[in-house]
Amino acid sequence: MSLLTQVANKIKYMISQFVSDPEADAYARQQADQAAQDADTKKRIDEAKAQADADAKVKADTDAAAAELEERSQFKSKRAATSIASGVLKGFFSLFLFMFLLYGGHLAANQAIGYRVPFRLFMFIIGFLLSFYYIPKSLFDRYYTKIKPPYYSFLPISTYQPVGILQDIFLGGFCYTEDDNSRAARAAVESLYLTGFNKSKVE
Repeated sequence: MSLLTQVANKIKYMISQFVSDPEADAYARQQADQAAQDADTKKRIDEAKAQADADAKVKADTDAAAAELEERSQFKSKRAATSIASGVLKGFFSLFLFMFLLYGGHLAANQAIGYRVPFRLFMFIIGFLLSFYYIPKSLFDRYYTKIKPPYYSFLPISTYQPVGILQDIFLGGFCYTEDDNSRAARAAVESLYLTGFNKSKVE
């Protein structure tokens, strides 16, 4: 080794010794470790926050879907209940209207007791269709003019007397018993027909 090389190495060593500071190196390593630890901690916190946000979003979406499903279920339940109630009301109204119309036919057929059966059936149909006339008129006659409407049966078309419960159930509404009023009504109708017939012969 030459003298020049030895001198150069000596100078480098002296400079290294001069600028070297063990405490500063230790501090630098400590700072680097702390920075790495802080970065790792921040990364963990960010990942945890991101996961918490994702979980919160999933929970919010799930809650919203459940709330929407419950609302739809309640709406369907309310709609079904409303539909059932509406159906029941319509059924009662239809039944009441049908009974009302039948009662009108019943009144008209009983008022025509003096006429023959075909005409009574015809009047039953007329009374059914014009119940809104026959029923108020019957109420007016009963409570204002004190004329009691005739009543023989639901649809008086036969004088047959039912025998037994079954016949009474199925035939009772169409059978009636003659009385003085029905005979008088029939006699009045026959007299009316006879008078009309005699007038037609004269003419």
